[in-house]
Amino acid sequence: MKTLGLTAAALLTIASARVVSAATRHFFLKNGDRVMFYGDSITEQRFYPADVETYVTTRFPNLHVQFTDSGVGGDKVGGGWAGPINQRLKRDVFPFKPNVVTIMLAMNDAGYQPFNQNLFNTYKAGYKHIIASLKAHLPHVRIVLIQPSPYDDVTQKPGFPGGYNAVLIRYGNWVKKLAAKDHLMCVDFNTPLVKVMQHMEKVNKSLAGHVVPGRVHPSAAGEIVMAQALLKAWGAPATVSRVALSAAKQRTVAAQDSTVSHVSFSHGKLSWTELDKCLPMPVMALHDKWPQFPPMDLSPGPNRNLAWTNPATAMIMHYSHFYRQLDQENLTVTGLKGGQYKLTIDGKPTGTFTAAQLAKGVNLAKYNTPMMAQAYHVQRLVWRRIELRFVAWRNVQLLLEGKGWGPQIAVKSKKVRRAARAFERAMYARANHDLARDRAAARTKPHHFVLTPASR
Repeated sequence: MKTLGLTAAALLTIASARVVSAATRHFFLKNGDRVMFYGDSITEQRFYPADVETYVTTRFPNLHVQFTDSGVGGDKVGGGWAGPINQRLKRDVFPFKPNVVTIMLAMNDAGYQPFNQNLFNTYKAGYKHIIASLKAHLPHVRIVLIQPSPYDDVTQKPGFPGGYNAVLIRYGNWVKKLAAKDHLMCVDFNTPLVKVMQHMEKVNKSLAGHVVPGRVHPSAAGEIVMAQALLKAWGAPATVSRVALSAAKQRTVAAQDSTVSHVSFSHGKLSWTELDKCLPMPVMALHDKWPQFPPMDLSPGPNRNLAWTNPATAMIMHYSHFYRQLDQENLTVTGLKGGQYKLTIDGKPTGTFTAAQLAKGVNLAKYNTPMMAQAYHVQRLVWRRIELRFVAWRNVQLLLEGKGWGPQIAVKSKKVRRAARAFERAMYARANHDLARDRAAARTKPHHFVLTPASR
């Protein structure tokens, strides 16, 4: 019966592998795609775009995709301080020749007031203009419409009857209908974030306020829910790898997206070498604190402290079912005697598990492993590359045009302008060059696993 059960489990795992592999082949993004994130200050925060880029880089290290974020604070469908919409598109979108463009707008368009039909009419006309312009200038572009993220009327009392988020939902419902009419993909950011806030509000009101601090802009932790929604709409596979071993038979029962070799079991000690095809997904704010509005400089972001876990991020991940939906790095070991076992990878302690836990399966994406350390390194490289473009764009290109939130500086000296333009071009070139570096950093390596009885 044990043999039959093991065989059935192996067959089930192999069948699952075929399904997941098919899902991987049908991922929305393809080799050579150029993705543009377009929107207002919520996109300008760069959190959900960075999460998406990090996932694609770590999960598909051989997939060549270029990402650009052109979010500008205060923007509406007609543009904003960085220029009217036609200038925004001409300068900040078309030159990158994207063939995938996501659009999220409405937070500012609805006016932070009860529903206003005139504002709504302006929004609808402006939104249609953006889509028409993208189609006219970018042949074969795949446009993804995003229903606006929420205004926090969950952890704070609405400012007027019904609340502002109800107005945003009304705008989002129109976006959804427009997408259906024009045969475009539409993704809902509002509903999943509201659900997470509602769950957290019941359990811990203080932590619930960390999802969308200040009511408008989600935190880095909150935006992982938005990235999750977009990636799942794009058919992102949850599986990193799935390995099943039999200690009693000293063999691999099943290996999905992984190659296992040198399996050995002696005196209660099980060891093997494993090479996965990809890395687990690092979560931006799980082991560090990110500012609500990260500075536009060349810093690699906060330092990771694995000894500390951000409680708000952990709770957000729990209620959004992050690991189940996006990050499954499963290890199953059967045939061990009862008791506890220590797992080390490359000689470094990973965790202590019971034989029952190992037989059921352990998700290594939840633990500090060499694979996760590599993934966090990739994440920091991705963020640095994103910042290269932002510094060149916002601190040089727009400055030379006399645009900015603060006092405008007119750069009249031709020598200074030439030097600034040269710096701008160098920054863009470096950002493009670093794409290959990031993919190289995401290539996986073989690791040596050892399970020993904890009593030793």
